Amino acid sequence: MQTESPASPAVRTARGADDLPDTGAPDAPGRPGLDPADELVLSFAKRMVVQYMTSEAGGQELHLFYGDKDISFDEPECFGFGEALATQSRFVAGSATRWGAGLPWSRVRPLLEYLLDEGVLLHARDVAMHAPAPGSMVRPSPLPPSVCPVARTWHECEAITEDLTSRPVEVGHLELIVPIFRVAHIAVDADGRQVGEANVFPRALRLDTPTTWLTCAYPGTRHMSDRPMNVTALKAMRLHWTQMMAVLLRVRAAYLARCPDAADGWTVGRVERLATLVLALPTYQLVRCDRPLGNGQLHPVLSSLFRVTDGLRMTMHQMLFVPIGEPALSPDAPLTSEQIFEYAERNYSFHSETGVCGGPKHMIQEFLRVLLEGDGAERFAAIELDAPVAGALADMDQAFDYGLYGLQAYAVVFSLWPAMARAYEQIATAADDAAAAGAESLTPLRDRLRAHVRSVRTGTYLATEQWRLHREAVYADMDAQCNRALRAPAERPSLTDRLTPTPSDEHREIEATLDRLLQARFGVAAAGDATAPLRRAVRDFFTRQQAVCRAAEAVQARINRLLGRPAPTRPFGAAEADVHNLLQGAESRRLPYLVDELEDALDIHVRVDAHRISLAARAPAPELSA
Repeated sequence: MQTESPASPAVRTARGADDLPDTGAPDAPGRPGLDPADELVLSFAKRMVVQYMTSEAGGQELHLFYGDKDISFDEPECFGFGEALATQSRFVAGSATRWGAGLPWSRVRPLLEYLLDEGVLLHARDVAMHAPAPGSMVRPSPLPPSVCPVARTWHECEAITEDLTSRPVEVGHLELIVPIFRVAHIAVDADGRQVGEANVFPRALRLDTPTTWLTCAYPGTRHMSDRPMNVTALKAMRLHWTQMMAVLLRVRAAYLARCPDAADGWTVGRVERLATLVLALPTYQLVRCDRPLGNGQLHPVLSSLFRVTDGLRMTMHQMLFVPIGEPALSPDAPLTSEQIFEYAERNYSFHSETGVCGGPKHMIQEFLRVLLEGDGAERFAAIELDAPVAGALADMDQAFDYGLYGLQAYAVVFSLWPAMARAYEQIATAADDAAAAGAESLTPLRDRLRAHVRSVRTGTYLATEQWRLHREAVYADMDAQCNRALRAPAERPSLTDRLTPTPSDEHREIEATLDRLLQARFGVAAAGDATAPLRRAVRDFFTRQQAVCRAAEAVQARINRLLGRPAPTRPFGAAEADVHNLLQGAESRRLPYLVDELEDALDIHVRVDAHRISLAARAPAPELSA
């Protein structure tokens, strides 16, 4: 038996595991040996998740996931013991010798003692077991009071971004600052509820809506969690379930018509794209310029469908981009509906910062089987759809293109972040080398950048070059596969090629300008050769960012034409690319945006967009006269 208890808070946070509630059991170092007559307790037995998995060596393992513990058995004779353990809440220690095929006490005793040491089991004498009192399942809202007085829409994008970030962004750049899968969050449906519910992005636009919150009693990692579940949204979902499944069957059929390769088997990337296209169905209704739906007009079938499918989309995102707990997967990794559910359970995908998924297991599994396997056709295919729902399906081709373009926009813009993490390290190393070579005035810059590099390595999913390269490969695949699925695919180089700057006279001019600025700021004229790597590292980041802005503007132009939206009057640049981070709020930022950091550290003004890169010394503040 093995047990893995994450030693780092980063692992625990990434998996989302709640600590098990305090049982009142005292710590008992040096406890006496276990006796067969001792009564033991597994306090939250329904929280234990049992899964068989294949080890790296190709053998079968039994895993028990319990709180932040992953207990694994690799010896087949212990599988019966592990399976039976997961069914217990209170038992006499000696009875464990009869679990499964049976093990002798000499074998069972050290297993039980190990589980006691790990806090998985407790002595009954040390803990008071009790059921929740009647009515105690009702929970207060986990959300802070709303700061948004009225419902907003992204048709007022410039005003919203000015209010929340002081950086106004035209609606013609919307999908570059708000990922396609979050655009619908702030919309209010015909039931008076926001599409994003408790997870509205940006948080500052969440409205207070009457909601019933309950403790989750479902078996699995959500069982009796400290985070409650939203049962108001669940009631709406139950009410509209048959129409939702009927829509899923039609979306699935349309997706397979566009992407027939998916009929050969689902992969992580294919499921992510399919989920995003389901989300695009209601989102397109909200953002198109011809007859857009206003707040209060979106049919609850479409908003409920968005909510349940967004959970699947987030699980695919976790599989692709979160290398904690389990390695991140390739977009080509094969996948089944059963594997998705098991991954979500053991990796706490049913948990968010504020609550847990309110859907019972049978509904989640039916949703996955309908969407991925086409189950339920005989039950749902003939369901009559309400007129607004049927109208949304009539726009499916346009919605699909919108979703595919939106994913391309996401892939392009978010390619900036692995490049930025890499640039932080390269610029910090160059500053370190320059200071060591005699440019001692660069020492404060070196120390400042070193601190940020530590943040990259300890507080982000971009900590290693391997992780960055994986992300860039996922984005490149996302861009290419979405292009293939469009009604009018574009003939153009790969995303990797489009984002790789080509050396030019302009690049040499940028480096020369940086040389003058560094001399003025740090007095390093005598160490010009020593600062050459530093200048090149900064230049390379700026030119990479320009390539991102250029590719982003190109895909955004396609989105705007599809929606009938006017082209923006201002270019998309470095300042606008940071607006997504600013919309998340200060608590989500792990390190400064590199352009802002270089402006402050070098005392310069930077403008990078698709058309130009300009660098200049900041003008000195005017002196105040007496």
